[in-house]
Amino acid sequence: MDINFEGETYHIGQHMWDAMCAQAAEREMTIDEYIAEAFTLLREKKLTKQSNLEQDIIVHSQTD
Repeated sequence: MDINFEGETYHIGQHMWDAMCAQAAEREMTIDEYIAEAFTLLREKKLTKQSNLEQDIIVHSQTD
């Protein structure tokens, strides 16, 4: 299965799909909710990483 998110395609194999479904069931979530949560966390991680890089650039430019 392929999932498209923000211009990127993520391939999900059967083993991973089964694990995701099992974890969603354990957490009493639908698979849609589970996937939405995963991509929200991915987006937040990317934004945090980008923000940290921007802060490093600002700090380095101020010390030069």
